[in-house]
Amino acid sequence: MNHQKTGRAVAVVAALGLMLSGCQGGTNKAAESDGNRVTGKNLNTINSAAVKSGTGEVTMAIGKTIPNWNTLTIAGDVSETVWVTSALYPSVFNTEPDAKTIKLNKDLIKSAKVIKQDPTTIRYQIQKDAVWSDGVPINADDFIYQWKVLNKKDCPNCQIRDAGGFDKVAKIESTDNKKTVTVTMKENYSEWQQLFQRLLPAHIAKKAGSLAQSFNEYFVKNTPKFSGGPFIISDAVKNQSVTLTPNPKWYGKKPNLKKVTFRMITDAQQVPTALRNDEVQVIYPQPQVDLLQSVKEMQGQGIKYQMNKSLVFETFTLNLSNSLLKNRVVRRALYTALDTKQMVAKTAGQLDPSLKPLQSLMILANQDGYEPKAGKLGFGEGAVKRATSMLKDAGYKIVDGKLMEPNGSKAPALRLVYTAGNPTRQAECEILAAVGKKLGLKLNIETTDSLGDTIAENGKYGYDIVVAGYTGAPFYASNASKRWTTGTGYNEHYSNSKVDKLVNQALQAKSRDEAIKLINEADQQVMSDVYMIPLYQMPSLIAYAGKYGNIRDNPSITGPTYNIQDWGIRKDQ
Repeated sequence: MNHQKTGRAVAVVAALGLMLSGCQGGTNKAAESDGNRVTGKNLNTINSAAVKSGTGEVTMAIGKTIPNWNTLTIAGDVSETVWVTSALYPSVFNTEPDAKTIKLNKDLIKSAKVIKQDPTTIRYQIQKDAVWSDGVPINADDFIYQWKVLNKKDCPNCQIRDAGGFDKVAKIESTDNKKTVTVTMKENYSEWQQLFQRLLPAHIAKKAGSLAQSFNEYFVKNTPKFSGGPFIISDAVKNQSVTLTPNPKWYGKKPNLKKVTFRMITDAQQVPTALRNDEVQVIYPQPQVDLLQSVKEMQGQGIKYQMNKSLVFETFTLNLSNSLLKNRVVRRALYTALDTKQMVAKTAGQLDPSLKPLQSLMILANQDGYEPKAGKLGFGEGAVKRATSMLKDAGYKIVDGKLMEPNGSKAPALRLVYTAGNPTRQAECEILAAVGKKLGLKLNIETTDSLGDTIAENGKYGYDIVVAGYTGAPFYASNASKRWTTGTGYNEHYSNSKVDKLVNQALQAKSRDEAIKLINEADQQVMSDVYMIPLYQMPSLIAYAGKYGNIRDNPSITGPTYNIQDWGIRKDQ
């Protein structure tokens, strides 16, 4: 949704289960004393252990089904799908659990470095023995395929999540039997390590037809029979489970486990029961009070858990194609009338009173350069009278509790959507609906069982306002480019030339300080336009059977499966 990363009545919030807050820097003191909580200063090495090789199985619960296998598409870029396929689709660089360290995938790549600037030119040396599961070498063809499907030029009809920087690539050349790849950018590009994530096999794509046919259809609809990673799918039951077994052609260190199963449990309330009954051994849900309490009570069963500060932030995203919401004054009035402090207090703040609303989008509160903006813009203060005046000044009227547009017509009802089975988001939607009612807006609350399709507005899905979690990244400019610039997959209906210019300048910045300054200027504009209403940063929670080693949280879009080949049963078990 990292996309992303996608997740999860005021009076019944406590009963429904609330979002937890406070991990690492703002941890609840009671949680710190829990005997089954695993902690450590180095998030990259928590739960490290010597494990048995070539034995054991594990089942991990995931909260969504997988209707789309192509995680480079807007509808397929869903956290759970990324977690499953990260063992199949190799990336050049991966983000470590501290969300700061960017690590070269040395199983796949021998070296990757900038060899010149003006413009930036990068040279990649692919490992000689790196092959797909059918024995075909992983080479420059796979790099070129990703460039062509994502650059918006060679395949304008490819339904991409975003260009991922590939629209800034001038050319790709290869030598050494296609194992050395040289990428020349159109201009200087400071965040080149964003390139070549989740590679797909070009030779299979070629058999599937045109670029658009392979990208939009084949890799979307077909369960992958290929792998360039440590595991391969050996069985998949639609809407139920996906089973991975070691890839016999894997060119890296052999995985420790002989089988990993992902079981789809879309009702969050059933997840702790499955863990308690040993139907699953790993869960990575959106934290909620009742769920955490259940995990704590499983200490006697050997269940361990970790909580970290996440890079995922909860937002209301507004669909600017809607005839009412395309009017900036309506969006600004809604954000002005919403009391974000109250919303946090009634949801995430129940466990951590110090938790504050997130007041920025492009740089998060725990990242360098964060500058709160919402309050300075007058947003999130519960100022209903001021919001009403804003609407009246723009020609709107509230008649008998209903908002009338300047042309005299009744404002249409809005679809407010959240993920089915997620009580936290249900509470958030009910709070927003109550605020909307004060402005004469009718917000009809609906649920979705496919958040990716909802955000992509596919088929029966779609939304006017949707509550979802989005994943930040250590690369501010690249993340901003694919989420808030014109024509990117994440915001099909939002465009601001000032934002485009500032983000592009940040991508070419020669220092981090310069990039941060430019991104904050761009963020100020996006916040003012109210394409999204940020609520708060989410914590993350992972729980697992204590007999397993090397399982740990990773708050980036890659998730905890970033090191799935290292998971295993502890030798002392």
